[in-house]
Amino acid sequence: MQAFRKTGEEFPVLSHGELHIWHISTRITSSEFIHHKNTLSKNESANVSFFEFDKARDAYVVGQSSLRKLLSGYLGIPAELVKLGRSRKGKPYSMDDPQLYFNMSNSGSLVTIAFSFDGEIGVDIEQIRPLSDLDDLITKNFTSSEIKFIHSKPEERIRRFFRFWTIKESYLKALGEGMRLPPDHLEFSIENDRIHLLSVKGIFDQGDWNFEEFSIPPDYVGTISYSRDNTVIKHMGFK
Repeated sequence: MQAFRKTGEEFPVLSHGELHIWHISTRITSSEFIHHKNTLSKNESANVSFFEFDKARDAYVVGQSSLRKLLSGYLGIPAELVKLGRSRKGKPYSMDDPQLYFNMSNSGSLVTIAFSFDGEIGVDIEQIRPLSDLDDLITKNFTSSEIKFIHSKPEERIRRFFRFWTIKESYLKALGEGMRLPPDHLEFSIENDRIHLLSVKGIFDQGDWNFEEFSIPPDYVGTISYSRDNTVIKHMGFK
């Protein structure tokens, strides 16, 4: 991952036809925590006290602080003046420039934030890890063809589960929805590492979407959902 804004380096320009995906570690020292927390709004700072576990608290603080700093860089305004709103469905957006689309996800010790000027996007990441209720999660969240693909290589079963999970979650986040569709209402396939949206039933608009998987770092899987063809995806990062 490249370093974020070395000394004397200008903030990267986000052009139409590009997607920037930032990967930020949530492993921080106490002094770094204070630095990040000082960037938050009053409401965001008030939310910090509600976290029971330090890991979740740090992920929230780093995520919100990094979002503000990155929006500050793209918009050319101080981080403390960045204004965030929420759509009717609860999806955050930039009140300073609603045409600057972004989405965020966190898992393990990583926060990922994606930006685009070309329409709504959704990103989701998951750290590959054992799950005691894996079989139940597979049955409840995937279609019969997806389940067949997941089980077809036992040695890749857990990774394939998380791949499908991030695919579906990123798509629903792009739409502003959550993971609350019955399994047979949303079906994907993975063929030669290419993702295909096979069916969407009910009230959801399928539209024209593209899906790109990534593994940064290698023990994570992630998917970005976006609408513009021929998009150049650039992976960024913090030190």
